[in-house]
Amino acid sequence: MRLILHTSTKSVLFSQLLDASQTRRKFLATTLGAAFLLFLAGSGSAQAQTATVNWTDVHQVIDGFGGVDRDDLSSSQQKFMFGTGSGQLGISILHTNVSGDPEDCTSVGTGCVTVSSNMQAVLANGGRVWVDGTTPPSRYLESYTLSGCSAAGTRVIPGDFGAWATWIANYVKSLQAQGVNVYGVSVDNEPDTCGFTYYSAADFDTFISANLGPTFASQGISSLIFLPESAGYDTLSTYASTCMNDSACVPYVGGVAFHDYDLTIGSGFSVSATAYPFATQRKYWETEFGMFQCGGYQTFCKSEQGWNTDMTTDGLQWAAILDHRIAVDNLNAWQIYLLQTYDNVDDGLINGNTGSIAQRAYVMGQYSKFVRPGYFRIDATHNPVSGVTISAYQNTSSNTLVIIATNYTGSAVSQTFNLTNAPSFSTLTPTITSASLSLAAQSNVSVSGNSFTYTLPAQSITTFVATAGAGPQPPSNLSGTVVQ
Repeated sequence: MRLILHTSTKSVLFSQLLDASQTRRKFLATTLGAAFLLFLAGSGSAQAQTATVNWTDVHQVIDGFGGVDRDDLSSSQQKFMFGTGSGQLGISILHTNVSGDPEDCTSVGTGCVTVSSNMQAVLANGGRVWVDGTTPPSRYLESYTLSGCSAAGTRVIPGDFGAWATWIANYVKSLQAQGVNVYGVSVDNEPDTCGFTYYSAADFDTFISANLGPTFASQGISSLIFLPESAGYDTLSTYASTCMNDSACVPYVGGVAFHDYDLTIGSGFSVSATAYPFATQRKYWETEFGMFQCGGYQTFCKSEQGWNTDMTTDGLQWAAILDHRIAVDNLNAWQIYLLQTYDNVDDGLINGNTGSIAQRAYVMGQYSKFVRPGYFRIDATHNPVSGVTISAYQNTSSNTLVIIATNYTGSAVSQTFNLTNAPSFSTLTPTITSASLSLAAQSNVSVSGNSFTYTLPAQSITTFVATAGAGPQPPSNLSGTVVQ
């Protein structure tokens, strides 16, 4: 989670980060017009190669989709964000932060933290709450300036690692006492960003192995520990590798996390890869991302500027990113920066100034509403034809199948799906987001011999959901890319 700053202040810090990180980041200024040229050729309905979905070829567990809790949402906004009814997004991860001053977490109680209505709302709808250590109390901090930066940040005083670990444990236990189980705790937020709280790779290792990990273990806290939440994938290994290669540290680690601010998108909506970087498998989360204006600290520069709500450029870009991160890079969770934003940039789902809802919100809903925490991704033909991507998911306890198909092209595509090693499905319900539709349920599709054909509308994302009776189950000796 980023510090809550006025836009002008954020711009200064972000500009300083860019100055500090030019040597390690690539800049790509791309226009969507060029990207679409690869897809817009032709007319009518194109016939795609058959896509095969294999029920028993199981990959990573899905932990959910979400965003940062910047302010209290209204009751209607909470229903829209976290509900799973008609037109609702089904957001399943709420990202908040461990409080420092003026809260007091030297002991457990409401003086440390009080449950917010946002937390209650996401939990009531089957979601999860997780927190990061963005704001340690000032008593544990000293001034520190990251190399190459002009803005001074802070670092936790090493002699206070133990006290800070206890503070975090008390925060988690204070929420638990009020009915909120914290799914995970991230040690820091962007240690590689000018003006923020810094941890070196050695600091992460020491803090987790000798302080936070043992504290959680001795107090029976099951919340997963994440690190390092770097500003970009390019520095993930730099900050996490010492702990991940330390046999005293890595047993306490539940997952590694990064922000996606060094993402690049090339022609044909190709997205920069983020392969899991360590030999020891842990959960793999992307925990913050927004598309900002050209300049500042963002390495990806949009052709559009300001707040955008459209599908044909903005929405499809987000669809490509979500697809690649989950279906190609095997992430367990994906999160936008803000659920509600007050900045005139594409870093949120709702514009808090106007109430405007961007189509990217519904694009996320095509995943978050239907692919619930605990579902597994299963194998599917990812690119059955140029300009179409497909991924698939299962819940064996209910024999639920979810297929997500995105058509980036300017023409409708007739796509055939074959389901192998699967229970017998008779119908599926498609839901579509496009320039004219927003999470709109469509008429059921008949399945014959576990095969069906559907015309994917131009520039759209379609989610198919089906349930069936008992059928083949995944083998018990799975060796997926990322552990559950």
